[in-house]
Amino acid sequence: MSETITTESAPEPRGPYPHVRIDGDHVWVTGQIGRDPGSGDFVPGGFDPEFHRAISNLEAILEEAGSSLEQVVHTSIQFVDEDDLDDMNRIYAERFREPYPARCSYGVAFLWKGAKVQIDAVARRS
Repeated sequence: MSETITTESAPEPRGPYPHVRIDGDHVWVTGQIGRDPGSGDFVPGGFDPEFHRAISNLEAILEEAGSSLEQVVHTSIQFVDEDDLDDMNRIYAERFREPYPARCSYGVAFLWKGAKVQIDAVARRS
């Protein structure tokens, strides 16, 4: 049986989708960007704070769904500026632990409302 969750611990979805879809022992988290959960605005400061915030939003959603960053098995990361690749790898290594999740990352022409980075994930549930 499948279920969905939307939490107040992450920015409100701005479209027809939940924060997470749960199916059995796995959760699929919708792409998260660097928006503050309280205001809904982007965090200031550019790529680094946006990516940290996006991962924090992902983490809050995972916890609401009975999972965690440690249980993530796959991520997809979309980013706008290839010059941010080294920072993306550094921040990813800071926020995720070994064994790192499988990952797909790629550059895109644009993201919603000028976001610099977006991350989604698939994780196990405890």
